Formats: sequence, C-alpha cells, structure tokens
Amino acid sequence: MNIIVIKPYIEILRKNFPDIKFYKTDEECTDASAIIGLPNDFTKEILEKHPNIKWIQGLLAGYDMLDLDYFKQRKITYTNAKDIFSVPIAEDVICKILIHNTNALKYINNKNQKIWQGKYKRRELFGQTVGIIGTGSIATEVAKRLQGFGVKVIGYKRTPVISLPYFEEIYTGKKGMNDLMLQSDYLVITVDLNKDTYHMINKDNLKLMKKNASIINIARGSVINEEDLIESLKNGDIDYVGLDVFEQEPLPLDSEIWNLENVYMTPHTSGTVENIKDKFDKLIVENVQRFIDNETLANVVK
Repeated sequence: MNIIVIKPYIEILRKNFPDIKFYKTDEECTDASAIIGLPNDFTKEILEKHPNIKWIQGLLAGYDMLDLDYFKQRKITYTNAKDIFSVPIAEDVICKILIHNTNALKYINNKNQKIWQGKYKRRELFGQTVGIIGTGSIATEVAKRLQGFGVKVIGYKRTPVISLPYFEEIYTGKKGMNDLMLQSDYLVITVDLNKDTYHMINKDNLKLMKKNASIINIARGSVINEEDLIESLKNGDIDYVGLDVFEQEPLPLDSEIWNLENVYMTPHTSGTVENIKDKFDKLIVENVQRFIDNETLANVVK
C-alpha cells in the first residue's frame, strides 16, 4: 500500500505504520492508494496519475473548492478535518459575541487614544436569542458553550428534525430561515458554501433582523452577500458583525470593511490553536488505521 502524505505528518505515520510506504509528493509515488493533504495535493491532474486512489484525507474543514462529483465518479472516499476545528472555532464565536456585548471594541479604541470613558451601556447577554444557521459539529460546540450564558439557542437546518442537543428549537425551509432571523439577537453562520448557500444572507433577509442584531460569520465569506452586509452596517440596520471569512481573501485594501467601526475581523484564523498538529496527528493515524482495516473512516463527506 502506497500513501502520499503532506510533509509535516509523514514521520509520525512512518513510525506508526512501518509496513506502509509513505511518499511526500505524487512524483515520488507511481501508484497511490490514498492521499493526505491540502486541495492542491489532490487536483484532478494529480489524481489522473493514480488510478487506484480509494481515499483522500483533506486537512481543511471546508470542501467548496473541490470537485466532489469527480471524486464520486472515481468512487473516492473524501474525509475532511471538521472535528479538528470545531472547538477552537466555537470558542472564537463566543469571543466575537463578547467583543461586542462587552463594548470591547470601544474600550480598546479609547485605550489606544488614552481616553477615559466609562459611560457605554450594554445589554446583558443573558436572555438574548442566538440563532445558528447550520447544525453541524461547529454549531453544536457553539450551542453547547452558550448554555451557561442563559441565552435561547435556536438553529436552522436544511432537513427537518424534531430536536437536537443544545438547541431549543430547529427551523427549516425559507419560512424557518426568516423566523430565525427575525428572532435572533446574534446570528451565527456555520454552514458549508455550496450552490444553495451562496449569498443566502442578503438584503432581502437582512432587512428582517432587529435593528440591534449582530452577525458572526466563521463559515465562508460568500454565504453572505458582502455588499449587502456593508450597506446594512452603514445604514445602521445591523449593529455589529464579527467576521473571520470574506468573499475575497486576503480582504482587498480598498474594502469598506476595514473602516467600519462596528466590525471586528480576524484573517480566517478562527480555528488556529497551538495544539492543532497534535489533533491532526491523532486524526490521521486513526484514519490510516481504519483504512488499513477497511473500517468506516472518520469525517466522511457525503
């Protein structure tokens, strides 16, 4: 069995699986059974060289940049790294909520200008409603962490379900989406980007939200129509946004987002933590063992 694996993880795999041949590049390997890496490591051009590929382990949570139809046609199982990022991203969501709820942006700005101003009023997070679009692993970890704040957590899911842990209510369909946006004090976006979710948040449903509502996006930038979001912020229709993702990355220097005072932004780093490699080591070793044993792989993207 031959497996192509991105450099940082090759040594731990060689240590755990001495009987398997691991290669750093596809040029070194003429007939791989699996590839572990990033999107540029398993392009169609590369996969065409390896007719016996059965499994690809991606090291990202998102997969909107991949040709999953081609994988399906080739009967290639694709697994992602969603569970690696769920907890750190959930913590980042809580941070982005509290940055706004505690007036942190204003106080940071005052500190930089040496202004002593303590008259900013704020609403307690307690008693507010947080609506989460998407109910996957990241959303679940967010909802779990919100329990101690005494908020109402509601979710939107494309397919109907009766209930889910940590969510008080689950909405579906267009009416369900509108109802969730009408109720939410904070709207958290966690869905994958695809043809159905592209610009799913736009001027038509942004206008449904409360005047003091806020949006947190850690999914993909293009789930929101960025131009519509900017207009809503400038007009005061939305109180605040916390963004980790953008329609174009890096964010262009001429984007108005840079200059909006009611925006807290991070450069697509919500899942970055110190122990991330340890988590990847564990996932990769586990999935290679499952692959060898012909068992169900973790994080299969269907």
